[in-house]
Amino acid sequence: MSELQISHLTKEYGTVCALQDVSVNFGENKIYGLLGRNGAGKTTLFNLICSRLFPTQGEIRLDGKPVQENEAVLQDVFCMTEQQLYPEAMKVRELFRWIKEFYPTFDQDHAWELARKFGLKTYRRLNELSTGYSTIVKLILALAVNTPFVL
Repeated sequence: MSELQISHLTKEYGTVCALQDVSVNFGENKIYGLLGRNGAGKTTLFNLICSRLFPTQGEIRLDGKPVQENEAVLQDVFCMTEQQLYPEAMKVRELFRWIKEFYPTFDQDHAWELARKFGLKTYRRLNELSTGYSTIVKLILALAVNTPFVL
């Protein structure tokens, strides 16, 4: 059973403190809700967990191993964001193959089945998709990635 441990995490942007001394543990195969007002640090926390940002203080560990700049550990954490972080000219079908390079547990068959069920045209480029279908692509990735932690 995997565990994501966050210990005494602080993130500062100059004089602004986005997170201060946050400690929490998340267990595998559980659903958690992260609630807070705008600017409370929710997105900052996710970006720190996924090593897109670096903490000012504290640490994040997955099964006792640091996540910061640790590709082997980060393969067990998938972060779905509002922003489109994939190359816009990439076709959906190419994205399914590409994501497998970063997440070896990605189930392409499941992704293709979900795409079929949602009527997603996988020959379309990401920048050609509507907002709704862009969200569907991100949801398909999150459902097919098979990582212990999906944020």
